[in-house]
Amino acid sequence: MFGKVKFHPWINLTKRRDIAGKDLPGVYMIARSETEPSDYYADNASIIYIGETTSQTLGKRIHQFAISAFNEKPGHSGGNTFRRSKKVFGDVPESMLWVSVCPIQIDDIYTSAYIRYLERRQILKFVCAHGALPACNSK
Repeated sequence: MFGKVKFHPWINLTKRRDIAGKDLPGVYMIARSETEPSDYYADNASIIYIGETTSQTLGKRIHQFAISAFNEKPGHSGGNTFRRSKKVFGDVPESMLWVSVCPIQIDDIYTSAYIRYLERRQILKFVCAHGALPACNSK
């Protein structure tokens, strides 16, 4: 049904136009760190959001996160949470956010379900490691 899928190395949010696979749907993780996070496993403590997209591209969804996070525009719940959480995060510039994506090629009826499963699996791994959701996830 699916070939091997994996998360790509972190790329700075300011360079989101350079993300490989950005024109596909899939799962993405956003981390907060002054430097590139050491790994892109779901239990990485620097992860602040894990999300998915099935009907939009990863590039569009990540752009929506950035717009919601750094402007007064709604459109992405994780970005809205980030923007409203200045007490938790402080004044974090866009250059301190990193993105890792797992693009999934849409080719059959199982793809949407698989993307949602993969997102939930990543969130569960994070919760098992840290006892809480990533800071910008609400469910």
